Amino acid sequence: MKCRILHLEDDPLDAELILRRLEADGFDCQIDRVDTEAAFLQALERGGVDLVLADFSLPGADGMEALRLARQVKPDLPFLIVSGVIGEEAAVDSLQNGATDYILKDRLSRLTPAVRRALDEAALRRDRESLGDQLTRAQKLEIFGELAGGVAHDYNNILTIIMANSGLLMAGLAEGTRLHKHASQIEYACGQAASLTRQLLVFSRDRGRDAAVLDLNGIVQNAESMLARLLPENVELAVSPANGPLHIMADRGDLEQVLINLVLNARDAIRSHGTIRIEAGRIQKDRQELVFLKVRDNGAGMTSEVKARVFEPFFTTKPEGSGTGLGLATCRRLIQSMDGQITVKSHPGRGTEFRILWPAAEGGGGSQSQIPVRAEMPRGCEKILLAEDNHMLRDMMAGQLEELGYEVLQASNGIEGLDVFAQSKDNPPVLVIADVALPLLSGREMVRLLQRSSPGLRVLHTSGHSDHTIAALGFQLPAGDVLRKPFTLAELTLRIREILSATK
Repeated sequence: MKCRILHLEDDPLDAELILRRLEADGFDCQIDRVDTEAAFLQALERGGVDLVLADFSLPGADGMEALRLARQVKPDLPFLIVSGVIGEEAAVDSLQNGATDYILKDRLSRLTPAVRRALDEAALRRDRESLGDQLTRAQKLEIFGELAGGVAHDYNNILTIIMANSGLLMAGLAEGTRLHKHASQIEYACGQAASLTRQLLVFSRDRGRDAAVLDLNGIVQNAESMLARLLPENVELAVSPANGPLHIMADRGDLEQVLINLVLNARDAIRSHGTIRIEAGRIQKDRQELVFLKVRDNGAGMTSEVKARVFEPFFTTKPEGSGTGLGLATCRRLIQSMDGQITVKSHPGRGTEFRILWPAAEGGGGSQSQIPVRAEMPRGCEKILLAEDNHMLRDMMAGQLEELGYEVLQASNGIEGLDVFAQSKDNPPVLVIADVALPLLSGREMVRLLQRSSPGLRVLHTSGHSDHTIAALGFQLPAGDVLRKPFTLAELTLRIREILSATK
C-alpha cells in the first residue's frame, strides 16, 4: 500500500531529490510538500499521513516547532528530520523531544532504511496497543461477568418474592379490576427485570437456558403490542409475519431479549419520524431450510467504521450516559448460542437492517409460541423439606404450599436440612426442595447425603446462579433438575406435581 508522507521543505529541488531517492530504493510513496507551519498544521489535521519528513531550519518554518505541533496533533506519527546542516546538540535535542530519527541531506543512503524502520516501529506500536485494548476489554468482560454472576442470585431471590406475591394478589382479585391490573403490571415489570438479569449473565461464562422448539412467528406476533409500547409517537412499528409457524431451537427469554434490543437500537437511530419493520420467514440456502428475522429502520444509518465495530462489547456512538454498548453485543452472543448468525447492512442516511438466520427445527407443539395462560396451582398432601437461605422467600413458599395441603419442614442451610430430615425419620419427607448454594453445606451436597439413606427421595433444586457459578461449587446439574429463579408459585407447584407424579 502506498505510503503517505508529509514533507516540510522549502527547496523544491531537495524535495525532488528525496522523492527520487525513495523511489530508486523501491519505496512506494506519495509525498505532499509544504513550506510553512500553517500549511503543515492544516495537513496534519486533515489526517491520512503515515510519516513526516521535515527540514530543521527553513525561512517559513522551524523544525522544532513542527515537531511540537506533530506531537500535539498526532503523538504516534513517525517524524524524521532531513536537514543539510544540523549540529549534534540540536540533533540530540530533537530526539529527546520526540523525533524518530535524523538524516543529513548529504547522506541520503540512510533515508530509506530509516523510513522503513520508523514505519515498522509505528506498526508494531499500533499492534501492541490493539492487543492491549483487546486484553483490557477481555478483562473488563471477565470482571463484568463475575459481578453479574455474583449479584444474580440475590437479585433473582428478590424478583421471585415480588413475582410470587403479585401472583397471589392477582389470584385474589377479579380480572379486569383496577387492582388486578396493577398487580399484573408488577408481574410484567418483574419479567422485564428477569430479562435484564439474563442479559447481564450473557457476559458471565455461562447461564441457565431452557432451549426448546419455539415458533418464532408466534413470538414475534405476541411481542408486537409490547414492542409498540417501547416506541414514541413519531416511530411506527410494522410487523410482517410469515404464513404458518417458524420452528427454531431456542430459549424464549433469549429470543425476546434479541427482539427488544434490536427494536430499541432501531428506535434510537430514528431522529424524527420513521418506521421500524419486523419481518419473519423462511428461505432455502445450500439445500438447507433456514428461518430468518429482519429488523429494519429508515433512520440515520451507520458509517462503515461504525458498522465494523457495532457488535463490540462496550462500543457505543450514543452520548455518555445514554447507552452501555452491550445491546448488540448481547444480541450476537445470544444468537450464536442458538446456532444462529446475525449480519447488518447499513448506509448513512439510508437506514439499517439486521438479519438473523437460524436452522429450521423439526415440528414443535406450537404451544410454546403462545403467551402462557395463568396456571392453576395444584394441591397435594405430601411432606416436603424446603431448604432456602432467604427467609422471606422460604416463608412465602412454605406458607403457600401449606395452604395447598402440603406439610412443609423448613431449613435455612444444608446442615439444618440434615438435622430436620433426621428428626422426621419415622415419617420422612418424600420431596426436598433445595437451593443449590445453601450456606454451611451446599444444597447439592445435602441432597447427596440424604439420598444415601433415602434412595427414593425426590429432589427439586432451585437456583438464581449462572451455570458457571454452580460448576464452581463443584457439581453440574441437568437442566430438568433445576427451577430457575425468578419463578412464580404456579410454576413451583406445577413442577412439584410433575416430580411427585413421575414413576421412578
